[in-house]
Amino acid sequence: MPTALRCGDVVRIRSERWRIVGHVGYGGAALVEAAGCDGSNRNVRARFLLPYEPVDRLPSSPAPRLVRPTRWRYIARQTLAEACPGWSSLRTAARASLDVLPFQLEPALALTRGDGCRFLLADAVGLGKTIQAGLMIAETLARRPDARALVVAPAGLRDQWREELRGRFGVDAAILDSAGIARLAAQLPADVNPWGVPRAVITSIDYVKRPEVLRALETLTWDVLVFDEAHNLTGRSDRAAAAAMLADRARALALLTATPHSGDDAAFARLCGLGNPDGAERLILFRRTRGELGMAGSRRAPLIRVRPTADERAMHEALMAYARLVWTEAAGGAKLVASVLARRACSSAGSLARSVERRLALLTGAGVPDHTQPALPYADSGADDDQPEALLALPGLHDVGDERRRLETLLRLARAAAQQESKIAALHRLLSRVDEPAIVFTEYRDTLRQLAAAIGHDLVAELHGGLTPRERSDALHRFAAGKARILLATDTGSEGLNLHQRCRLVINLELPWTPLRLEQRAGRVDRIGQARRVHVVHLVAAGTCEEATLARLVRRLHRSHGTLSLLAAMPDERQVAEAALTHRPVPEPMQQPPAVPPGVVAMDLRREAQQEALWIRQARALAVDSERLERPIRPVIARVRSRGRRTATPRGVWLFRLAFVNRSDDLVWESLLPLTADMPGVRGRPERARAALNACHPAVQRALLHVQDGCLEALQSTLRPALRRWQNRERAVMDALRGRHARLSAALAQRGLFDRRHERLAEAQAVLLDRALSDAEDRLADLCACEQLRADACELIWAVALE
Repeated sequence: MPTALRCGDVVRIRSERWRIVGHVGYGGAALVEAAGCDGSNRNVRARFLLPYEPVDRLPSSPAPRLVRPTRWRYIARQTLAEACPGWSSLRTAARASLDVLPFQLEPALALTRGDGCRFLLADAVGLGKTIQAGLMIAETLARRPDARALVVAPAGLRDQWREELRGRFGVDAAILDSAGIARLAAQLPADVNPWGVPRAVITSIDYVKRPEVLRALETLTWDVLVFDEAHNLTGRSDRAAAAAMLADRARALALLTATPHSGDDAAFARLCGLGNPDGAERLILFRRTRGELGMAGSRRAPLIRVRPTADERAMHEALMAYARLVWTEAAGGAKLVASVLARRACSSAGSLARSVERRLALLTGAGVPDHTQPALPYADSGADDDQPEALLALPGLHDVGDERRRLETLLRLARAAAQQESKIAALHRLLSRVDEPAIVFTEYRDTLRQLAAAIGHDLVAELHGGLTPRERSDALHRFAAGKARILLATDTGSEGLNLHQRCRLVINLELPWTPLRLEQRAGRVDRIGQARRVHVVHLVAAGTCEEATLARLVRRLHRSHGTLSLLAAMPDERQVAEAALTHRPVPEPMQQPPAVPPGVVAMDLRREAQQEALWIRQARALAVDSERLERPIRPVIARVRSRGRRTATPRGVWLFRLAFVNRSDDLVWESLLPLTADMPGVRGRPERARAALNACHPAVQRALLHVQDGCLEALQSTLRPALRRWQNRERAVMDALRGRHARLSAALAQRGLFDRRHERLAEAQAVLLDRALSDAEDRLADLCACEQLRADACELIWAVALE
């Protein structure tokens, strides 16, 4: 391997010429990133591991080459298009496939500026949180060749994340689940951890929370960790515990959720505390609404009153009498039985009949034995659109005989009402009158299947929490490709989907008792890029608790749409249930946000983002077609005559590339330095103009040195606070490793009485801990090396005489 290889060097690798653009040393080895210089590798970027890859440095000639004005213009435009105006400027946004919306650049700017290491992206539904997090990932990977990213998302969103990262940012992320790990492990040596190979990994929280999976992550840290739908991590569960352990090992953490506060201050505090075990690291909060951004769309949300049949009215009356009695007599979790049955009745009479039948069987002990294998503690618990078995087994009334008689009566009425369901008939009429795609939401999986049978399986695609990833992908493809006009979905199955290109109509078969879900449902189609007016239709059973309580709440929420703070405390399911079952009014949504936990800082980078967006647009306008792209090995000079009136005095323009390195000679930033000067007496004299453009001229060198010193001072002052924050974060990661002895799955080990498995496991863990700490110490040393910067090579890119 050539000694002292650095950025800007031209090398020959595999019979092709490459220019080194990134270099990270690892003792006697180095990982280099290179850009192609030949016709065969033009526009190609690749990474090579030295000294295992044979490399020959090519001699460089500082003598500039005279080119025609047309070629100089192409070179000048591409040079400016690829440049970054500042050290914290975004390096991947100009090449990304996305519309430049300034507010979407703010989180990535906060990350590159070093404003914080933990971020809560709590924008309203449909404002592009995935794009914002993807930009943060792309920036992290572009700035360090050995950086690694982890995205933890609901299982149904993994494919969507992979397509977004690949299509928009050119990041090839690997989805790792049981099958993915098996495929990758089959290609690797036995001692190589599959999780440490891909630069970007996507997985699900229900997979990563498994103890045997956590064990594989014990020695790994992440440069950026993204939790999508982070509101699912606020409880006291295996999910939350696994998320907390991973967050403590991340150098940068991004939490994505449109519903950060569900009315539970303690849950919100737990969300804000992720990745902050010692409470010293602040959380940067971004929470923007459509109204604040001037993007308030046009949405219609009519409520259609559906008149129940006589059987349905009798069913609702008997149900409410029983549910209110249970709410009065029961204590604790048993009260939820009343809420569950009322919600099931609002969904469909058939759903209520199945729940009542199951409850009778569980209470009398006459149910059919369940021979299915009990769920393991790490099984996927995200599918909450099925019948809640555990709640149905809780007794509700003190008088067991009275409760059984009431349930038997209710079951008879529900079965009669299920013969002709008014809501399903109303939905069928509505869909027959609307000749366009629609999404029909229901809260329960069995109701969804009932709708599919009523509408016709050939016309619908089904999306619920019980589908495998392949079945889910097939259902989405059928709907997106136009093979199915109707998408039947539950909240669990549709979480995080982008369907605005296909659809603008959402129909709610029943009103959810968690008001935040209404906005989540509408957000599947009411997103950035939706060109038409969105319609959200609510079907409400007239004369029931759904109309008396939920419909009023929905009307109030619709009137305040776009004006409530995203952190406003909304009525939760318990408050809604109490209002529906006791005739009490539903609490008003809080217009003012609740108290924010200490250490949460709302960041406003609108001015900086506007400037960054302007530069990105200019860079895109300057970019040259790939067929005309040229990366010259030598500097170029040109003489350009003015197309209009001649300038009074010809001027010379020089553009230099200045590299700043740390005390380990690793590249920190490359800056473009322009210089201009009058050049009298060169008009019409090519040789004199060429001599005047000589970059080694003493006057040019003096001016260059002055500008260089100013850039170095500005860079050091800008970098200093960010370095302190990153160093503190790296030390916190090391403390987390030491505190848990690199054990994420500590509960797996159990001391044996007659073997030494515990001792052998402890010895292996010590090796893993040393390896993880060694990597963190190397990162900390790199950050400390950046405290002392110096200007390194200053190379002329091009010079031009404007005559």
